[in-house]
Amino acid sequence: MPIPNNMKIAIGKNIKALRKNKGVSQEAVAEYLNISQSAYSRIENGDSHSWACYVEKICIYFEIKPKHLMTPKIEVNDQKINGGG
Repeated sequence: MPIPNNMKIAIGKNIKALRKNKGVSQEAVAEYLNISQSAYSRIENGDSHSWACYVEKICIYFEIKPKHLMTPKIEVNDQKINGGG
C-alpha cells in the first residue's frame, strides 16, 4: 500500500524540525543513515518515502519514538517542536 503524499510531507517536516532543533546539517544526518545528502533532502521535502527504511535509525539519532514522526507537535527533552502540523 503506497504512503499518502500528505503523510510523506508531514513526516518530512517533522524530520526537518528535529534536525534543525538538534543543530545538525543534512549532510550529518545523511552520513549517519549512510545515504547521500540529496536522498536525505528528498525525505525532508516529502519527495521520498524511503524514510520508512530508516525509521529505527532516525528515531535513535533524534532520540524519539516512531510515533513522534507522525505527530504535529513533537516533544523532545520537554520542548515542543512544531513540525508537520
